[in-house]
Amino acid sequence: MTKYLTLLKITWQNGLVYRLSLFTWRLRSFLSSLMSLTVWTVIFTSNNGAFGYSKESMITYIFLVAFLQSLIISSSLNGLAGRLYSGEISNYLLKPINLFGYFAIQEVADKFKNILFLILESYFLFLIFKPIIIFPDYKILLLFVVWSFGGLILNFIISLLFGSMGFWSPQAWGPKFIFFMMIEFTAGKLFPLDILPIYLQKIIYFTPFPYLSFVQIQLFLERLNSQEIIKHSIVLTLWILILGLLTHKIWTKGLKSYESVGI
Repeated sequence: MTKYLTLLKITWQNGLVYRLSLFTWRLRSFLSSLMSLTVWTVIFTSNNGAFGYSKESMITYIFLVAFLQSLIISSSLNGLAGRLYSGEISNYLLKPINLFGYFAIQEVADKFKNILFLILESYFLFLIFKPIIIFPDYKILLLFVVWSFGGLILNFIISLLFGSMGFWSPQAWGPKFIFFMMIEFTAGKLFPLDILPIYLQKIIYFTPFPYLSFVQIQLFLERLNSQEIIKHSIVLTLWILILGLLTHKIWTKGLKSYESVGI
């Protein structure tokens, strides 16, 4: 356990080395939230509600999107395919540490860093907009935490799945870029998915992407009935199991055929 704690400390320190890059990334996130809050505040200036949302619930939605973006969707594994193809991963395969445990520690350090900066960013946004945030009862809040953890695991698995392309090709950035673009739309980051036409919502729900933030937010805002909560709990679990088994199979095959002299 000591080596994993040491690795967590080192990864945290490494994440703060390139401060300009970190500042730029967090500034992008801050400006995105600032723009969304500004637009929706203007919309609700002359309306008590829009698209089935009150001003308070929409503001809460935007803050939750920012939180889940930092907790679930952001990942330290975006360059994993390049590390595989270049041979860098050989350094970790030779060390007395579980490879996926190493990836998980990297993710934990990255999440802590993002959440720390998010708290600071949210403080400034609160000073600017002075919003009223809606909170559910403790049972819904507890389930929200569980679903958020499930979404975190799901995104971790998806990141590993995209990273496994590096076993066979260095051209993994293209599919990953498309994935980022899809997330912007299908995870509810840009706007709530339930303002879309029903047929589009049904298509999006055939993917795992709504379970990376949108479904969790709907739960938090208490916009799901008991049957929908049960359904989404089952579907989220199934996506984790299906993609987990698929990722495990691909990684096992990739590691068996992996050849590299390292760097």
